Amino acid sequence: MIDLFKGELLRFRWWALAAGLINLAVLGFLSRMVDMAQQPLLVYQVFAAVYAVAGILLGLYQMGTYRKPNQWLNLLHSPLHRLRIAGALTGAGALLLLLATALPIALVAMYQETMTARVVDLRHWMLPLAAWLIAVSGYLAGAYAMVGNRRYSFAAFLLPNLFLYAQASGVAMLGVQCAVIAFLSVLLAIAFKPDPAVPPRNPAALLAVALPVQMGAYFLLWMLGFGVELAWTVTGTHPLNAPTPPKGGYIEADRVEGKGMLLLGIEGSRDPEAALWREQIALSDVYTTYPLRNLPVRNSMTNLSPLELGDDENNLWMVFSHDRERFVTRGLRDQRRIGEMGVGEEQAAFPAPTMPYGATYLYNAHAAYQYDSEQQRMFERFRLPAGEVMASPPEPAGDNIVVLSDRAAYFYPGREATNGLDLLQPLMRVAMPGPVGNLSRIDVIELLDGYLVSYTYTWGVWSGELQHPFQQVLRVDGKGHAREVARRALSIDLPSVYTNRNTWLSPVLRAICLGAQDLFAAKDPLRAKPEPVPSQVLWLAGACCLLALLGAVWLTGRQAHSPRGRWTWVVLCGIVGLPALASLWLLYPRREMLAETVPQALPAAA
Repeated sequence: MIDLFKGELLRFRWWALAAGLINLAVLGFLSRMVDMAQQPLLVYQVFAAVYAVAGILLGLYQMGTYRKPNQWLNLLHSPLHRLRIAGALTGAGALLLLLATALPIALVAMYQETMTARVVDLRHWMLPLAAWLIAVSGYLAGAYAMVGNRRYSFAAFLLPNLFLYAQASGVAMLGVQCAVIAFLSVLLAIAFKPDPAVPPRNPAALLAVALPVQMGAYFLLWMLGFGVELAWTVTGTHPLNAPTPPKGGYIEADRVEGKGMLLLGIEGSRDPEAALWREQIALSDVYTTYPLRNLPVRNSMTNLSPLELGDDENNLWMVFSHDRERFVTRGLRDQRRIGEMGVGEEQAAFPAPTMPYGATYLYNAHAAYQYDSEQQRMFERFRLPAGEVMASPPEPAGDNIVVLSDRAAYFYPGREATNGLDLLQPLMRVAMPGPVGNLSRIDVIELLDGYLVSYTYTWGVWSGELQHPFQQVLRVDGKGHAREVARRALSIDLPSVYTNRNTWLSPVLRAICLGAQDLFAAKDPLRAKPEPVPSQVLWLAGACCLLALLGAVWLTGRQAHSPRGRWTWVVLCGIVGLPALASLWLLYPRREMLAETVPQALPAAA
């Protein structure tokens, strides 16, 4: 085993060295130009994709050379257990990827820590490990795709895609990556045998192999829905491409400007002041606020946007440190570290990672702050009540300022916000009529005495998470008392069968996908739970499961199964649905039928 391990290292050593040097050169060049630790999320995703592709190519090439029939038989018939052979090959590949991906990142982080004044936190030291785990997951997926049965082994490439949708962060995200690697290792161990085309006989191993195949079929069937959209677009019947969106639908609500949204909201109102409001809407400014979808999380390895702020007048550059819970300051021109900056005169620690926005404002999950260049201090200006989190930083709303939390909209005095640096107290609180995770926009107009506030809930319609979009308009008086003046249901504009296809294709796999997405993740108050799907979607899901069950009865009769295995597959297809039927067809070839013996004709009598 050791000799095979060393042989693989020697075989790919020059490729790994070249890849590592290229990686180091690119990172070093970029680090001279920008702070690599303070890049937006897209930059991290691009590098992660490159590392994943590098791992996939290594897995495909390494196992592809051994997968040739003669070499495969020689490899598997060596005096070693098949799992020890697989461990030697994959262990060498993982070590090579460690040198090519993680080591250059660690060297750049060490350079920034020791040779520059830039901030390097503990979360940044997790980046080399995360990059290596991403590369290893791609490597194992490529190795399994080459070693396993070519009819279905391609489904392994779906597993690393979980990293794009996982809600975990920091150490929890490393746990998600390790879980994917463990599952791919199990798949490779199952397939690493003399005849990889034979399905496993162990029920647990069979379930492990079938699950990604079913997920692949589920994803492929879901993607076919975009072909339907393409057909709608070509024929000119797609609501998104219509010059005028359907009346009363969510597409109209997402496209219309603030004035139009308020007018649509009170169009059917019978309130005595409705006519006056229409005149005021036509003459006044309408302020539209869009809620946040994510907040910066403590010890997250990536950034939603760079956590840095500049002050040209005082030659200051401030970068938030997750470890110190304060902003680390350095000179703009000499790039020398100056010190740290917290909240107020006491330089207190920030309660959560704080993100700059605009010229002088900052916010985190609990409060918003203002930087004063004259005093070179950061002052807390807006504080949310305990148990609520920021859903939108301060935005103008006429003479005042509005701040959204996950539960309500708070209005603060604009004059005091402009003339001072003290902590502001809200003038009024307007509770939200629905979860902030489904809120797409809030439109506000200032009246002579109070506000007219419109909440529009359409976020999640396209993915089937929101089944009943609506708009609600509230009249808020000067004392903060709110009353509903209009509420209207919005149509979905697209067939419910289309928007909920991720459910009726397989409710079981839908639940597995949601569970995998939230694996090791903390609860996000800015996300809403999916609403129950309509009854007709459930009936369609039941019909698909019944169709899959009947199809399995027919298909298993033409495949080689034991009686128990056959009916187990029939029941599984009836529970999971059409993706399970597709995996059954891919996993098992059709049973070979003996040709009927045709009697030879008797020779003619002489």
